[in-house]
Amino acid sequence: MREIHGKINWLNQNDFVELERKNAMRVYHPQGMYNNMPPENVFLAADEMGNEIGVGYIIRVMQPNIFPDRPVNLYISMECQPVARYMLFGALVARARQMRDENPQLRARVYTAITPGDARTKEFYLHNGFTCEDTEDMLRLEIPAGDGKIPMSCAVAPVQLNTPEEQNAFIYRLVMNDITFVDLNYLQGLMRMPHFLALGLYRNTDLIGEIMMAGEGDTCDLVTMYITAPNRQQGMGRALLHRSMAVMAAEGVTKVTTRILSRSVPQKKLMESFQCRLLGVTTVYPGMNID
Repeated sequence: MREIHGKINWLNQNDFVELERKNAMRVYHPQGMYNNMPPENVFLAADEMGNEIGVGYIIRVMQPNIFPDRPVNLYISMECQPVARYMLFGALVARARQMRDENPQLRARVYTAITPGDARTKEFYLHNGFTCEDTEDMLRLEIPAGDGKIPMSCAVAPVQLNTPEEQNAFIYRLVMNDITFVDLNYLQGLMRMPHFLALGLYRNTDLIGEIMMAGEGDTCDLVTMYITAPNRQQGMGRALLHRSMAVMAAEGVTKVTTRILSRSVPQKKLMESFQCRLLGVTTVYPGMNID
C-alpha cells in the first residue's frame, strides 16, 4: 500500500480522475456530538453546493473475551451517495489508525457488516484492501445424550430475573463479558417465549458463567453464554451448554440453533464439540488488520 500526503491510498488511476472531477466535495466533522457519538468519530460529506451527501462513523469495541488475539475492534459504517464513498472510507480508515495508536500494544482490526448477497458493496471493500472471510454463521447443534455432567464442586441454578433490577444486573454481567446486544426489551421478549432458560454455573457462591436459551415448538436458540476468564479452558462451557440442552430436550426441543462469529476461535471450538452443522451465513464482516 502506498502513502500520499500522509493518507493511505487504495485508489487506482481511474478513481483519481473521478475524484479530481469532483474535487469540490469535502469531508468534515460535525461541530458537536452526533447521535451520542463524539464528533471526531463522525465524518460528514458535502457536495460542491454544500449539500450533505453522506455520513460515516466509527465505534471502538473492546472484545478481549471473544477475540483474545485481536481485542480492539473498530466498526465503521457509511450511509452516502456513491460519489462520496471513497472519501468517507479513507477518512474512517485514517481515524481507525489513530484510534489503534492510542493503545499500540493491543492488536486491532477495522471492519464493517454487509448482507451476504450484497455483491456490489463486497466488491468495493475487496477493491480497497479488506478481506471478506469473517462471517456470522448460523449453526445447528446436536443434543447429546444424558443430562450433562457438572464439574465436581459446581452447581447450576436459574438466573433470577423476577424484577427489572435483576434483569438489568444480568445484562450488566453480559456486557462485562463482551456481550452487548442484549438490552432490557430484548431480554423481556425472550422471557415471554414458550421455551426460555437462563442458567448460572457456580462453584460454591462464585459465579463461573451464564447461559440463555429461548424458542418455541421443537426448536430453540442458544442466544448467548459466557464463562468468566479464570474458569475458561476447563470444560465449564461445554458442561453448562450440555446441561441446558438437556433441560430444553425435556421440554420437547429437538433442534438447537445458534449464531457464532467465524473469527472467534473459542466459539468455534465449543460449537464443534457439539457436532455443529452450518445452516447458512447471516452476515459478512469485511475487515482488515491494522498493526
